[in-house]
Amino acid sequence: MSNLAVLSLKNRALIALITIVAAIFGGLALTNLKQELIPPIELPQLSILTTYPGASPDVVSNDVSTPIEQAIQAVPDLESTSATSTTNASIIQASFAYGTNLATAEQKILQAIGRIDDSLPDGIDTSVLAFSTDDLPVISLALTGYDDAADVQARLENSVVPDIEDLDGVAAAQIIGGQTARVTIVPDQAALAEAGYTQTAITDALDQNGVLFPGGTVDEGDQTLTVQTGTKLSSVDEITDLPLVPSSAEQIAAGATTVGDVAEVTLDEDPVESISRVDGEPALTVSITKLPAANTVEVSHAVIDALPALQDAIGGDAEFTIVFDQAPYIEQSIEALAQEGLLGLAFAVIVILVFLLSVRATLVTAISIPTSVLITFVGIQAFGYSLNILTLGALTIAIGRVVDDSIVVI
Repeated sequence: MSNLAVLSLKNRALIALITIVAAIFGGLALTNLKQELIPPIELPQLSILTTYPGASPDVVSNDVSTPIEQAIQAVPDLESTSATSTTNASIIQASFAYGTNLATAEQKILQAIGRIDDSLPDGIDTSVLAFSTDDLPVISLALTGYDDAADVQARLENSVVPDIEDLDGVAAAQIIGGQTARVTIVPDQAALAEAGYTQTAITDALDQNGVLFPGGTVDEGDQTLTVQTGTKLSSVDEITDLPLVPSSAEQIAAGATTVGDVAEVTLDEDPVESISRVDGEPALTVSITKLPAANTVEVSHAVIDALPALQDAIGGDAEFTIVFDQAPYIEQSIEALAQEGLLGLAFAVIVILVFLLSVRATLVTAISIPTSVLITFVGIQAFGYSLNILTLGALTIAIGRVVDDSIVVI
């Protein structure tokens, strides 16, 4: 008889206590484990997106893509790069060695681009993006049955989205299928020449107005109030009424000239960038992502519980529909695992009881199988893993092995 078996038989009370404690801690670990459909996967790639409005693909390639691609070659652990130049934009994919800290790599790339900033064209906007499975939506809501799309979208942006983002574990809520607006200013060259101005005067008027500036603080009793000066431009009329800054005596003598006097200002719709449909009907979809440390199932349930309040905020005949939800898949996987474990335990107990006719051996199996599984949950939590399709699959295989070994050993 092995030393472990001898030790167990001599200290039956201690072994029983250890078994009970292990089962309790395993049960507690199971209730606290993070549940998600896919484990966090961060690809060792970064995308460098640079917008250059009005530039052709050749200009983007020569003036943006090539300089940036050459500048980042010295970034540590960089394995390869590929650049795609299109009208108005450059996309550079940078691949790194596995295990690279992408946060550090992102800083190095931004520093490399900053060193050549003087040689890059004016008016470009560069951002570095990393993809992770945490960026995938946890739940998506579609809003249908509305008449006034602009009014409903405004309600979503001003009320529903902020309320969703205030929920625990929610990282962001993004509207898909909405239509955005933009202000278009078309200068009248003849009017500008007659008034003695250039297009720069319109740009200066816009730069000098509609901007908020910090104005310091004011102490009032036990409170400190922040003061800001200036106002934001919120309508086409406000832009139209902006005065141009005169630069000569003739312009001053001619009186005030506004943007509307020398340009046509209109509020237009942006080109459609996304379309959302539910059963063939137009819809506005709200895609909700979670924080990396959040529990997918808890976030999904929080959003579903908030749906009545969100519905009241929209009003009218519009109705929310859940078009995608990760939580049911996760819950069904956990239920299937529990069912398989119970069936395996039941069959093992029946086989041992029928063939050995030993209640003692049957009790050993009935206790060892669930205890082994519960101890596994302690290890999963200790090593920072979550309940997902990979760990649940591994547990399913492990339960089968535990059942087989229990029958063979006894």
